[in-house]
Amino acid sequence: MSRGLGARTWRISWVLTIGIECALVLAVLGSSIFVYSMVGNTLISQGIDEVVFSARVSAGKLASEYRSHPNRAPVEDLAYLAVSGSEYVLLATNEGRFIAASGVKPPISPALGWTHVSRSGWIRYQGIPYLFASAPISVGNARWRVIFVEGESHIASLLYTLRIALALGSLVLVMSTLTAVTLIVRRVTGPLRDLEKVARTVTLNVDKAAFSATVHSRLSEVKSLTESFNNMLERLSLAQLREREFISNAAHSLRTPIQVIQGNLESLAQRLIGHPDLTRQDLKAVTRESQAMATLVDRLLQLSSAESDSSPRMEQLDIVGYLERIAGNLRDLCMHHPLVLQTQDLEQSNVMTDPVLLEAALRVLVENADAYSSPKSTVVVFAVAFKDPYIVRVGIQNQGTPIPPDDLEEIFQRFYRGKRAASSDHYGLGLAIADSIVKRIGAKWNIRSDQDSTVFAIDLPYG
Repeated sequence: MSRGLGARTWRISWVLTIGIECALVLAVLGSSIFVYSMVGNTLISQGIDEVVFSARVSAGKLASEYRSHPNRAPVEDLAYLAVSGSEYVLLATNEGRFIAASGVKPPISPALGWTHVSRSGWIRYQGIPYLFASAPISVGNARWRVIFVEGESHIASLLYTLRIALALGSLVLVMSTLTAVTLIVRRVTGPLRDLEKVARTVTLNVDKAAFSATVHSRLSEVKSLTESFNNMLERLSLAQLREREFISNAAHSLRTPIQVIQGNLESLAQRLIGHPDLTRQDLKAVTRESQAMATLVDRLLQLSSAESDSSPRMEQLDIVGYLERIAGNLRDLCMHHPLVLQTQDLEQSNVMTDPVLLEAALRVLVENADAYSSPKSTVVVFAVAFKDPYIVRVGIQNQGTPIPPDDLEEIFQRFYRGKRAASSDHYGLGLAIADSIVKRIGAKWNIRSDQDSTVFAIDLPYG
């Protein structure tokens, strides 16, 4: 649960950051393009208006010169119209026939050529816009057109400067806003990560459920979430405490009457010597069931002890020598199958664990292996070392019917016996106890069950 919360918190943080940053970059780029286009269109529109005015003035001057000097051809006055190096004046008939031109001809022309220009416009060449306009002129009975063209290099310089300014401004805006967005997102998701750490602590060690999360944030939503989370932790702690108290009290309450029943049954069995076998069989059945109840009580006490508030006594342990010392105890539990210890391929390896709790977990696994192994098979207690990851794996292997995949997902649930329960003496508490122990000592499970064998192993870190 905590890992899922942490992964979701990390994804939310990155999705928010990347999403906002992408939207910001697109907005800045869009705004820059809009500003550049608007300014460029405005400059070119103003330039075209000026070129239109220049074309009309040029047409007026040619007409005036013709009236003043009717014997002089208007083409002789074109040289006086193109006074700058960027202007080009062309005289053509309405049908597009070239008459004369003056000035520097642009390196580019419209699709139909300059003589067919009938209105104003502009074309671009190597970043420089060339603006043009056409104006009518009457020379005697002839109807001609003056075409005025001007290369606006200053507009190109202004647009280039504008591009640089927009690029630098956009970069500064994006960087500063990205920094602000990152800080804001971290401010929002940081408390969530703190809550995730608390949830992970509670998941790894249920005793920490009594703790509360302390998250510093001015956001009212985060404060409300933290308060709700702490309330949940408090309720969880109370529920765990009540559950442990119930298990412990129930087990202790049942132990005394069971001992009384067993004692009286044994006494009654001695008195019935010589009576009919039927009565003795009934007593055996009652004795067997009372023993099963005693086993259940022991399991409940073990579960209560495994989930107690006391911390495990971790110490450095030579796993080879340890298994050799407890092998006799494990063989006493494996009453129906021979038990073999395999550590000959393992060099002396030290692990960090609680030896008492580890033996309790191995006892549960040996009892289960003995109950579910096939006849005439062997139960194996083994230990093997790995360097990647750096662990020692201690486990129990037996041969028998494989555990169904559906049962593998539920085997650590309390009172879950699966579809192939060994006998009424198994109440589904053994693996729950072993699972609590494995979590308390900081180890991990490694479980495999197939047609060849079933393995319940515990991965212990090197000490």
